[in-house]
Amino acid sequence: MSQKKSFRLAKYLAFLTAALLLLNNSLASERKTENLILITLDGLRHQELFGGLDLDILKATTKDGKPEGTKTYKRFWDETAIARREKLMPFFWGEWMRHHGSIAGNPQKRSSVRLANRLLFSYPGYSEILTGQARDDLITSNDKVLNPNLTVLEFLRRKMALPQKQVAAFASWDVIGVAVQNQADTVFTNTGYEAYTHPDPVIQSISRLQFEMLTPWDTVRHDEITFRLAMAHLKTYRPRVLYLSLGETDDWAHDKRYDRVLAAIARFDAFFKELWYWLQDEAQYRDKTTLMITTDHGRGDISLNWHSHNAKIKDAKNTWLAVISPDSPLRGEWEGGKPVVMDQIAATLCRFVGLDYSEQSPNAGKPITRLFDK
Repeated sequence: MSQKKSFRLAKYLAFLTAALLLLNNSLASERKTENLILITLDGLRHQELFGGLDLDILKATTKDGKPEGTKTYKRFWDETAIARREKLMPFFWGEWMRHHGSIAGNPQKRSSVRLANRLLFSYPGYSEILTGQARDDLITSNDKVLNPNLTVLEFLRRKMALPQKQVAAFASWDVIGVAVQNQADTVFTNTGYEAYTHPDPVIQSISRLQFEMLTPWDTVRHDEITFRLAMAHLKTYRPRVLYLSLGETDDWAHDKRYDRVLAAIARFDAFFKELWYWLQDEAQYRDKTTLMITTDHGRGDISLNWHSHNAKIKDAKNTWLAVISPDSPLRGEWEGGKPVVMDQIAATLCRFVGLDYSEQSPNAGKPITRLFDK
């Protein structure tokens, strides 16, 4: 190559580099997200989320087959799916989805969110969300072992140079404590029946209460405890990254207590309202926080298998994803479009704070570009 051509090439490369730097700086200046909150609601079916109470299931789970006299029917039933879902989750649908965010995964709108893993139970689902990879060969059970893959929480802590308590995970199910990290103690965790040390005596009392108000399950505490401890941590330590994992929807479903499943969903809605108004009152979080809400798997779609999920139940692969972000213009329900895959969530979280998750996990799913389209 001649000296003249080399000079031209060098000049072109310098121009291209400068243009890319300007573009990156421009995008960074436009980005508002400084904090991330990931919330998972274990095994919450898209049927209840988008349609509210399922009368066929309530009939099947009512002793005399006549649900009209039950408290559950009187509290949650209405004639249309939209009215039923708003009775079940009035804040989620009336405030969040109407004014602040969007949601994908309603089959009635031809919107699809699905798992990439083929196992369709909890740990593989959580790992797919947290690592961006569906490794059916590495995670084949719900055993309480450290995640064999590095997670997005570990990546965010390293790239954002945060102390441990600034990247926190609170969960009702104890296995989440290992699912969120490849190396122990990388992320601050409080999961399952685990004491939480806090300077406020009221919070200390709540922490003790979890051991006195046991659930029917050995590894899952009440979601109320998990939420209260997470809120205390949020208020005291002001984490930049918070993961909240709530679990009673799955466990009551396995116990075939449809009434309790609906009550748990309604309680989630109350949690969301409390969380949101607190965030809006705090300068660190107001209009600077992206929330992503999803589930680890679906369940059966008829009254015979609504309580179950596994590789043999086809609808268990279908999930949903809600996003509330100052950096996403979408509002309401998604209609049509390319299916969302759950292995995209990790990279999407990172993109909201200007990070490229492929640096850590080149094989992970890519960001959901529709969220960022203007």
